[in-house]
Amino acid sequence: MKSKSPKPLPTFASDQEAEAFVDHADLTEFDLSTGKTMTFERSEAKPFATTGYRFVISQDAEHCFRAAFKDPSGKILLSSVPFGTREAAFKAIQTFRAAISSASTRDTSDAAA
Repeated sequence: MKSKSPKPLPTFASDQEAEAFVDHADLTEFDLSTGKTMTFERSEAKPFATTGYRFVISQDAEHCFRAAFKDPSGKILLSSVPFGTREAAFKAIQTFRAAISSASTRDTSDAAA
């Protein structure tokens, strides 16, 4: 039994056409040997990194560490509970950064009633 030779990849007029093809085609039927390795750089906006917003870790009089998120003028927008170690404060910042983009808002104030 003779194996079929792979089909050449089609060309696409748009990214949407290419994405639709990849979503539905059986790529094992196509000759992928002509592909080229490419590197792309992301150029998405990073508002907090470029506008002066920052996290600050400080130590209070009781030797507890606190993490705060400040605006460019230095005003505290968010502040943490006290932590026993600097590392715990750093971990809180990392957790906040990872969760912030998918966090929901829940209003439990009297005004929400």
